[in-house]
Amino acid sequence: MKALHIRKSLLSCLMVFTVILSACSNGGSDKGATEGSGTSTSDGKTIVQLKGITMGNAPASGMDNFYKQLDELTIKDLGATIRFDFVPWGDEKNQISRAIAAKEYDVYVGGAWSDFASFATKNAFANLTPLLGDVPDLVEHYKGTLDTVKINGSLYGIPQYNKPGGGGEGLLFREDLRKAWGLPEITDLDTVEQYLYKAKEAYPDTPMINDKRFADNVWTLVAGSNYLDLVKGYVVATVDEPYKAISMYDTPEYKQVLERSKKWYEDGIVSHDILAAQGNATSETLELMKADKKPLEFNNHFGAVSSSYVGALKELHPDFEYGWFDYYFNNIPAYMPFMAPDNITMISIGAHSKHVETALKLIEKAHTDRTYYNLLQYGVEGENYKLDGEFVSYEGIKSENKKPGWTGLYDGYMNLQEKYPDEWQAINDKLQNEGAKKAEENGQSPLAGFGLATSNVAAELASMETVKSQYIVPLSVGITKDIDADLANVKKQLEGAGFDKFMAELQVQLDAFAASKKY
Repeated sequence: MKALHIRKSLLSCLMVFTVILSACSNGGSDKGATEGSGTSTSDGKTIVQLKGITMGNAPASGMDNFYKQLDELTIKDLGATIRFDFVPWGDEKNQISRAIAAKEYDVYVGGAWSDFASFATKNAFANLTPLLGDVPDLVEHYKGTLDTVKINGSLYGIPQYNKPGGGGEGLLFREDLRKAWGLPEITDLDTVEQYLYKAKEAYPDTPMINDKRFADNVWTLVAGSNYLDLVKGYVVATVDEPYKAISMYDTPEYKQVLERSKKWYEDGIVSHDILAAQGNATSETLELMKADKKPLEFNNHFGAVSSSYVGALKELHPDFEYGWFDYYFNNIPAYMPFMAPDNITMISIGAHSKHVETALKLIEKAHTDRTYYNLLQYGVEGENYKLDGEFVSYEGIKSENKKPGWTGLYDGYMNLQEKYPDEWQAINDKLQNEGAKKAEENGQSPLAGFGLATSNVAAELASMETVKSQYIVPLSVGITKDIDADLANVKKQLEGAGFDKFMAELQVQLDAFAASKKY
């Protein structure tokens, strides 16, 4: 827990994209994390004390008022209070893992980026299925979609709730420099590459890519229009045959990704220290962009860039013009959003918690009550954000006072539209409007509702993850002398990890799912 430093002070160690509610220490009822250290009201009723963890940095001001307003709500409605520890993005996977192992919290957040499913199958989180009758407003709000995030028949978290429209992963870049450099508009992988090389020329001391996950986005640009993800990072299906599992390492497009990565690594576009980078290097890139030492962010999500980058950058560099090239928008078939454990962020409650019901009722309030949602997502009006009519605005709010939302709480059906600075408003509106149209035209994904039950292949999955970290990641970032030989070794290592058994089990479940769709 040293990396979290969670005990230190509420304002020095708080976090953004996940909350873990925790009470205090060793036993109790109400199925919560800890017991015994509640306070009492004037009429003698005990106030449950919950702790949560969320991603990001605590705002410089407003937290005293935040907790004052939040306590007034939660004491009255739930007989509880909650305090959040903020953990900066960067090494979040390891930090969340340590927090879960320490059982210090009641409520945790996570997703594919934090091995959520792996922890769920190891009973780290409470099964919320038997308690859904206690939160009818939450169940109604999700309109039956909570079933899609169950793992082996159990619900281990409440997912963020996305509406159709909006961006995916993409490239944030200095549009004014693109124009000054005489480069074409960025529309595909080749024009992305032109920008990367020119940017490296202009900023020779800074690698343009410093995040190990960049190959995922190269895959999207090379192959995204041809395939659907079945098990991210391992298995895909073609758009035309969505129920036939294919190892992505057997596709011709994957070799093209490796060739591009190798070229970028050898040419210095990719940092030669990339394997030593944290799992999420976006915070480092933002600081470089703020100091005008780097003109782009290759590897982040549109929502994160909109909330954390644009305002801070425009505050420091009002004359800079920014552009956005969305990897997903024209390269991934657009379907109505569907939730699955490997594509969504979740708020979970620790299996050790002594206050599971109370924590779940807080999550219900957060998703269904406007006062709770605005406070937990945006902070204190006037200190952390402003309201401009029906829009959230950060005009006049210093970037360090902007409060990150409770990680995993984001709810498209509760969210207020944000008023963005200058050119970003048009970029946002286009993605929201045109993205929603595309999704509505295409309807549901053929894989909507499918989720791999992992109980029969848990050991194989664990071994595959070891292969990924030892062999696949170095190859994917371009560290190879012989792509064919190293790719053949990856396949051999996966075979030794039980990949064939994993694929067979996946295909059995896909066949059953496909058969169920016919009736």
